Amino acid sequence: MFRRLGILLALGLIAGALSGQDQESQILFIGENEFGKVWANLSLTRQRESEPYLPMVVAVSNKARKSVTIDRETIRLSDLDGIVYSMPTVKEVRKSYKRLVIDHRMVSYSGIPWEVWWRSGHLAESNFFPDLRATRGNTTRDRVTLRTGHAMVDLLYFERPRAMELHKPFFLEVIPEGWEVPIRLRLHIS
Repeated sequence: MFRRLGILLALGLIAGALSGQDQESQILFIGENEFGKVWANLSLTRQRESEPYLPMVVAVSNKARKSVTIDRETIRLSDLDGIVYSMPTVKEVRKSYKRLVIDHRMVSYSGIPWEVWWRSGHLAESNFFPDLRATRGNTTRDRVTLRTGHAMVDLLYFERPRAMELHKPFFLEVIPEGWEVPIRLRLHIS
């Protein structure tokens, strides 16, 4: 009983600390419209600011009345100057980024309710940047169809926006084939 009380107290303190965080320390960004919802977890991104490619855990949920398709062109970063940073190919990332294996081990889904879709069978398989050293799941799956109520969660890589050097905000834009309006998250790393 005391152990449960201690765990509940610790969780309460953690939740209180997280709710009191200012935007400068924010690692989870969420955007939503009538077509879907997007989450971006930047905990790993923060640790790779100086790398040529940025890892970012991104989840997309489809609320539209029809299926939508997500591929490398429908998720991208941009900066205040309107420069677009699309996802590179797997080959490009493997050639000039040496942290893929460790990133897959360190990845955090904190704040992204991927387990809900996984348990319900509504999590679509995606694998935009597979870890070749993994015994399973080393096939690239970079075209994903989401039916209504389905989602995808993946570790994605983008070319590092120039705005990061100036500590300016940058944007994650998601517009799957089938959505009329994109979801655009304003991101920043302190």
